Amino acid sequence: MVSRRVDPFDTASVTIGSFDGVGSFNAIKQNVTLKGDVRVMKESTRVTVRQQIEQIAQGVAAMFGVQVDVDYDDNYPVLFNDPDLTMQAVHNIQSANIPEVRAVTDVGPQDPSEDFAYFAQALPSTFLYIGCDPDDGQSHPHHSPNFLMNEDCLIIAAKAVGAAAVEYLQQHK
Repeated sequence: MVSRRVDPFDTASVTIGSFDGVGSFNAIKQNVTLKGDVRVMKESTRVTVRQQIEQIAQGVAAMFGVQVDVDYDDNYPVLFNDPDLTMQAVHNIQSANIPEVRAVTDVGPQDPSEDFAYFAQALPSTFLYIGCDPDDGQSHPHHSPNFLMNEDCLIIAAKAVGAAAVEYLQQHK
């Protein structure tokens, strides 16, 4: 679906992470449940992916003479950083010369499902990732069972966000 229906210059992923079809080795189970996740970078792509999932499901139902129920939750909106506010936050953090802040870099577009996206829809906002790799360099993603963070990053993050906020408030009295 993604390779055929999504603009090649856009980003989307469709993952089936749970397939519950366990039954007897010699009999087909009466019901099967698939659960998955969709990640997109544009709302228009979200619409395309949803339509395609529903179309494929109905096609499978028609082809095999089965009933398909699609329970599709659009969940979180796309998280969008306000460009001006983001550049201002970067400048403010860099200008603060916080010794523990080694770099402020642009990691490019990311596709997390993030509650903060709701705030960003209401007001100009910027979402920052804070590096918190453990000292041994063994980095694992947030939802990994091996995830472990260097808790020293919490005070560094507070200093950085505090510096960005204080400077912003001073400029916008």
